Formats: sequence, C-alpha cells, structure tokens
Amino acid sequence: MQQQNFNPQAQQHAGQQAAQQNRMPEPPRIITTKDCLYLTDAMSWELDAIKKFNHFAQETQDSKAKNLMTKAAQIHQKHYSILLKHLNPANSAAKLKQ
Repeated sequence: MQQQNFNPQAQQHAGQQAAQQNRMPEPPRIITTKDCLYLTDAMSWELDAIKKFNHFAQETQDSKAKNLMTKAAQIHQKHYSILLKHLNPANSAAKLKQ
C-alpha cells in the first residue's frame, strides 16, 4: 500500500487552478430555476445581514463599532444590488435581444 502525503498548500493551489479553469467568462443568458432559487436565497441572506448590521449600528454607542457596522451594511447592500441585477427581468430581456 502506498502512503499519501498531505500537503494542504498543494491542494489549495490545485483547487484554485481548477476554479480558474471552470470560471465562466460571463454569466449565461438564461437563469435556470435552480439558479433563480439560489440567487433568491443569497438575496435573503444579504438582506438579513443588512438589517442586522443597520440595527446594531443604531444600538451601539461606540463610534468605531458604528462605522464598521455601517460599512458592513453597505457592503451587503452592494452585494444585494448585484444579485438583484441578475434577477431583473428587464435586464434579462435586454440581454436576449442582443
């Protein structure tokens, strides 16, 4: 029996190369039902994070913590907007016409 060496750095590098090779140059023109459900879930998670960060930013008295939580909420808002752009029917219809 041959013994295998465990090298986490080599495995991580191999995983990164595989991910880069499988990356699509642009999103597909059609979103499947499964993709739509995944995007909807991701939007829900982002919205939840936005609400929580905004809530805790309002609750805290520490200005440094308030700024960090506000920035985190803004980052999640940006992610939410990106996901929404992918689900926008007008955006999808415009792509199909091209």
